[in-house]
Amino acid sequence: MQIYWFGMLMASICLEGLGRKYMPQVPTIAFYFLKDVVLLIGYLTIKPPAPIRRTWRLLYRGFGIVWLVSVLWTVLEVFNPSHESGVLALIALRAYWVWWLAPVVVASVIHNKKQRRQAIYILATLTIGISILAALQFASPADSALNLYSIVDGESVYAADSGIVFETGRARVSATFAFLSGFQDYTILIPALLLSLGLDTTDKKLRTWALAATLLAASVIPMSGSRSAVILGGAVLFLTSWASGLFFTVIGRQIVICAVAALVLASVAFPDALFGVQARFESDETQSRLLENASVLPPVALLVFDYPAAGIGTGMQQNAKVSMGIKTEWESELEVHRYLVELGPIGFCLIWTVKFGVMVALIRAYRILRRAGRRAASGAALSYAAVTFFGNLMFD
Repeated sequence: MQIYWFGMLMASICLEGLGRKYMPQVPTIAFYFLKDVVLLIGYLTIKPPAPIRRTWRLLYRGFGIVWLVSVLWTVLEVFNPSHESGVLALIALRAYWVWWLAPVVVASVIHNKKQRRQAIYILATLTIGISILAALQFASPADSALNLYSIVDGESVYAADSGIVFETGRARVSATFAFLSGFQDYTILIPALLLSLGLDTTDKKLRTWALAATLLAASVIPMSGSRSAVILGGAVLFLTSWASGLFFTVIGRQIVICAVAALVLASVAFPDALFGVQARFESDETQSRLLENASVLPPVALLVFDYPAAGIGTGMQQNAKVSMGIKTEWESELEVHRYLVELGPIGFCLIWTVKFGVMVALIRAYRILRRAGRRAASGAALSYAAVTFFGNLMFD
């Protein structure tokens, strides 16, 4: 029963965009909150066992009190006088805190060896399907039905409207996701995870399936047209490969050779994908984006950004405010700036510390797994620590 729940959770996360694109008769909000409902039901029915909960507390030790104060602060900011929408507050509280249930619930499912094997098949199959759809979208015109992003207020939004690479005219694909950010995050996170799971299993068929999915997912990363996806995705795969010892074994070198061959074939089949990303790297905007990324550190963020001292309220920088017609004096795409605007400097420092605690927990997991000889799993933990530091946990 637990593995069916796992499949439902993965499907509700990864296929949400298909529902929002091609089932307009169903309210968008139903698809938006479906994964949260599935996650909450899973937590209540699976009831993570004490050893799983204890392990999480051990890894996250030292940050629990900051986490609790941060939750209270975000609730307090809901009542900020500048706040304009209870719906935005609900969306934001869900984005900040509901996902924390996922690690212990998923760990409870895959703790069982048979269920872990089935879970890898589910994840690999989803990844292969998503990658194939991404390739088809990239090969199609930006205004084709395949490149429909979403339906907003009854209006169809296509890649041609807001998501093409100017130099090539190709669509920035979203695959099964509603918008670019979901696909970008998926291509950053999943290849490293599948690589570690594939290397960690002794089942040859399962390993082949997981590694094939890894190669496919890695080959479509440039099709998003995202510079950060290429940099982070490549760095995460390299870290996972290095930490798992992939470069130092015969089978590992064989996998690396296959990976290089697959990427070469992908670049030959879809040269515009790499050219499009290269062109975006050469733009003037790239330098400013790189400088902006330095603001991930609190001292820099507090000095370079403009923000209200008390914040304007939890959720007031969520993307949903656009469709609700809500405008604010402060607008930003960067997550750290959004923290500052919503929660003020105190709330920003609290949330940043909570996020830093996740990175520390993953580094602790890396050390424990490495000492236990689980090098592939340790590689994934190390990679995810890097993604946590630079990634957008609460807004993507």
